[in-house]
Amino acid sequence: MVVAAPPICLMKRFGSRRMLADTATVGGWTLAVKVAGAVKVILAARMFGAGDAMDAYLIAFLLPSFFIDMLAGPLDSALIPALVELREKQEKAAAEALYRSVLAAAGAGFFLAALAAAATSVLFLPLVASSFTPGKLAVTEQLLLLMIAVVPLSGLAATWRAVLNSEHHFAFSAVVPLVTPVLSIIAILTAGKQYGVPVLAIGTLAGGTIEAIVSCMGVKLAGYSVIPRWTGMRAALRQVGWQYMPLVAVTLVMTGSALVDQGMAARLGSGSVAALSYGTRLLGVLIVIGPTAMGTAVLPHISAGVVARGAGAVHRSLRSYAMVVLGIILPLTAATIYFSEPIVRLLFQRGTFSETATLLVSRVQQASLLQLPIAVLLALEIRLISALKETRILYRVAALSLLLTFLFDALFMRWLGVVGIALAGVVVRLVSGLYLSCKISGLHAWDTGFQQADRVI
Repeated sequence: MVVAAPPICLMKRFGSRRMLADTATVGGWTLAVKVAGAVKVILAARMFGAGDAMDAYLIAFLLPSFFIDMLAGPLDSALIPALVELREKQEKAAAEALYRSVLAAAGAGFFLAALAAAATSVLFLPLVASSFTPGKLAVTEQLLLLMIAVVPLSGLAATWRAVLNSEHHFAFSAVVPLVTPVLSIIAILTAGKQYGVPVLAIGTLAGGTIEAIVSCMGVKLAGYSVIPRWTGMRAALRQVGWQYMPLVAVTLVMTGSALVDQGMAARLGSGSVAALSYGTRLLGVLIVIGPTAMGTAVLPHISAGVVARGAGAVHRSLRSYAMVVLGIILPLTAATIYFSEPIVRLLFQRGTFSETATLLVSRVQQASLLQLPIAVLLALEIRLISALKETRILYRVAALSLLLTFLFDALFMRWLGVVGIALAGVVVRLVSGLYLSCKISGLHAWDTGFQQADRVI
C-alpha cells in the first residue's frame, strides 16, 4: 500500500514557527487576563478591605471556581483531538455532530452540578466557613446562589472555545476570558461604594454570561451551529468521555497536591503556610502564561499531525519545538531566580511583611521556579498523549504524583523546612515527566512498527 504524503499546507501549519506564533498569541492574551485579574484584586482590596463582606464573597466563589477549574478546564484537551481527526478523516459535518453532542452533555451536566451545589449549599457552607456568624453565612449563601449560574455557562463557553481552538482561532478564544475581570473592574469603580461587595458577584455573573455569548458568536462565525443536539452515545463521544475523565483526575490531583503542600507547611513553624503561598504565586502565574498557553496552542497542530503523519513524525517535530521553547524559557527562568529577592521585596515588603519574611519567601520562590522548564515539557507530553488518545496513562501519573508529593514533602521539609516543600515539587514534576517520556517512547516504538508493517502490506 502506498502511503500518501501529507498536504504541504498541513506541514506548514504544523511547523514550529506557526506553533511559536500561536503560543505567543495565547500567552500574550493570557498575560492580559492575568494583569486585569490582578488589577481587580487590588481595586477590591482597596475598596472593600479584608472584612466580613469580602470573606463572604471569597468563600461563596469557592464552589463555582472549583467546578470551572475541575470540569471546564479539561474539555479542550479531550475534545480537540477528536474534532481534528473527524475533520481530517471524514468531514466537517461529522466533527460538528460530535461537538453538538458534547455541547448538550456539557450543558446538562454542568447545569445539574450547579443545581446540586445550590441545593447542598446549606450543608456545604457551614463546613467550609465554620467560624462565620449566622448573618455572615446567610450573605455567603446569597452570593453563592447568585454566582452558581456561572457554572453551566462556563461549560458551554469551554466547549465553544475548544471548537475555536481546533479551528486555530486562538486570538478570539484567548481574549474572551478578559471579559469577566474587565467587567468586575468597571463594577467596582462605578458601583462599589454604593452597593459594596455584591457588585463583585454581579460582575462575575455578568462576565460569565457575556463570555458565553461571545464564544457562541465566534463559533457561529466559524460556520458551526450553536444549538446543542444529542445524537446518542456514539463511538466518537465515548472516546471523548474516556479522554476527559483522566484529565479531570489529573486536575483534581494537582489541586490535591497543593492542599498536601499546605498541610505539610502547617506542621512547620508560624508563617510557613503564608511563605509557601506567597513563594509559589509567581510560578502559578508563569505556568498559566507559559506552559498552559503553549499547550493550548500546540494541541490542534499535533492532533492534525498525528492524523496525517503518525506519532513518530509528530514526536520528532515536538522535540524540535521543545528545544526552541526551552531556549527561551531557561534564560528567563534563570533571570527570575536571580532577581527573586528584589521581586519579593517590591511586591510584598510593606507593613508587617518584614525583611526576614522577604528572605524566606524569596528562597521558596527560587526553589519553586525550578519547576518552570519541567512544566513546559510536561505540558507538551500531556498534549501529545491527548492527541494520541492515550489519556488513560494519566491515571497512573496522577496517582504517582500524589504519592510522591506526600513522600518528598515529608523528606525534604526535614532538611530545608518550607523551602524543601517547594523543592519537592520540582522532583515530583521531574519524575512525572520522565515517566511520561518513557510511555511516549513506547507509543512511538509501537507506531513505528505499525507503519513499517503497513508499508509491507
